[in-house]
Amino acid sequence: MTLLTLPEAAERLEMSPLQVAVQCALRGVPCTGGLVDEEVLPVLGTVRAATVEAAPESGSESSLAEETDQERRERVVRRVLEKMATMGKYWPAHADKRATARGFDGSDIGLALDATDALRECGYLIEETRGGRGPRVGLDGSRRREIADVIAGHPTTNKQLREWIDRG
Repeated sequence: MTLLTLPEAAERLEMSPLQVAVQCALRGVPCTGGLVDEEVLPVLGTVRAATVEAAPESGSESSLAEETDQERRERVVRRVLEKMATMGKYWPAHADKRATARGFDGSDIGLALDATDALRECGYLIEETRGGRGPRVGLDGSRRREIADVIAGHPTTNKQLREWIDRG
C-alpha cells in the first residue's frame, strides 16, 4: 500500500489536486490527511502511463498483432471496468449494457459485450431490466478494491473471471 499526496496523485491522473479530492469524495475513496492509496487511482480517473524506454521494433500495430487471446481478454475486461469506474457507474447509477462496448475497435466490440456478461456473472456488475428498456448494468460498489486491482493490472483472484480470461 503506497500512499501518494494529492499533488502526486493529481500529476499521475493529469488533474488538479482539488479535482482528485472531489473524485475521492464522490466515489467514497478515503483521502485523509491529503493522502490517497496508489491502488485506487484507476477508480478516480485514467492513470497516466509510466514513461518506459521504447524497445526496438515495438510499434502499436506489431504489439497488438502479437497479443494472445488471454491478453486481449484481460485488456478488454480492464477497459470495460476502467470506463465504468471513471464515469462513476456504480450501482444504482447504471449504463445501457451495449454502451459498455462503445469506443472499442470493431473487432473488440463483441468481446467487450462478452466481457460485460462475464463480469456480471462474476459479481462485478449488477444488471437490471425495467421499463421496457434493454438491460442496464452498474458496478458493484462493495467490490471497489477488487475492481481497482483488476484495472491496475493485478492478477484477478476471482476464479470465474480467471477461467473466462483463460478460456481464450
